[in-house]
Amino acid sequence: MSTAKKVLTTIAAVFGVLLIAAGAAAYVYGPTMTAMFTGTAKFMGTDTPKRYAATVLDLAEQGIYADSPEFAEASDKAREAAKQADSLDEIRPALNDAVQAAGGKHSKLIDPNVEQEYAEMESTRAAVERNGNVAWATVPGVSRHDDIQSYADTLTSGLVQARDNGACGVVVDLRGNDGGDMGPMVAGLSPVLPDGTVLEFVSAGGSSPVTVSGNAVSGGGSPVETSGGKWDGVPVAVLVDDLTASSGEATMLAFRGLDQSRSFGTPTAGYASANTVYDFPDGSSLMLTIAKDKARTGETFAEDPIEPDVQGGQEQALQWLRDEHNCS
Repeated sequence: MSTAKKVLTTIAAVFGVLLIAAGAAAYVYGPTMTAMFTGTAKFMGTDTPKRYAATVLDLAEQGIYADSPEFAEASDKAREAAKQADSLDEIRPALNDAVQAAGGKHSKLIDPNVEQEYAEMESTRAAVERNGNVAWATVPGVSRHDDIQSYADTLTSGLVQARDNGACGVVVDLRGNDGGDMGPMVAGLSPVLPDGTVLEFVSAGGSSPVTVSGNAVSGGGSPVETSGGKWDGVPVAVLVDDLTASSGEATMLAFRGLDQSRSFGTPTAGYASANTVYDFPDGSSLMLTIAKDKARTGETFAEDPIEPDVQGGQEQALQWLRDEHNCS
C-alpha cells in the first residue's frame, strides 16, 4: 500500500472513531445539554427510565442545595431505583425527592397529567380599576402558557390611563398571586417602578439583576415590553397575603425599599426564589430552584415568608395613601 493510501486510511479511521465518540457523547449528554440550551430535553433514541433519571439528576445539580449530603443520598437512591424500573412513572417519586433535596420546597418534578392541567387552567385576568382617586391594579399569577403580552399590556395601559385621568395613588394587589412568569408582572407595573435593578437573583455562582428600563423588563422571567411611559413619584401601596408566592413575592420585592411605596397585609407564602423549568418528551417537566431573591434593601429571601412593612389589609393601605399622601 502506498504512503498516500496509508495516510488516507488512517485519517478515515480516526474520523470514524471521532464520529463514534461524538455519537456516544450525544447519546449520553445530549438530553442534558439540549435542556440547558433550549429548555427541552431531546433524546437520541428512547428516554428509558435510566436515561430520564440521569438527565433529571444532572440538571438538578444546578439547585441551590445541590452540594448538600441530602441531595447526594437522594440522588443515589433515584439512580438505583432507575436501574430496576420498567417505566418512567415508577421512578418519579424517587426523582421528586432528589429534586426537592437539590432545590428545596419550591422545586418539583411535574408529571405529564399535572403539567397538562396547568396548561389548560384558566387564569384570573389582570385588571386596573378606579377606587376614588386611586388606581387599583389586580395582579394575579400568570403561567408560561398564558398570553403574557396581553396580561402586561392590560396593567400598563390601565395605569397610564389612570395617570392621565388624574389619579393620585396606586394599589398593587398581589393577594392570591401564586406566581408563574415574573416578566409580564413587572413589565405591566413598569410605569410605577423606577428604571434600574429592581431585585437580584443570588446563587452560588454569583448574582444576576432583574432590571427595568422604561416599560421593558429583563433578567426576570420572560423579557417583556409594554408602552406608555412612566408615572413618576406616585405613591404605591402593595397588598400581599399568605397566598402570595414565588413571582408574586418577587414582584412585591420589586417595590421594597422605595420611598414612595409600602407593603401591607400578612406574611407571604415563603417561595421567594428563582426557578428554571425544563420540559421532557413525555410531557413532564422539571421545576428547579437555582437562586434566592435579593431585594434592593440587601435582604435575601428563599423559603421563609416575607413580612410586609405594615400588618393589615386594604383599609390600612388606603389610610396610608390618604394620610401620608393626601390621596383618597
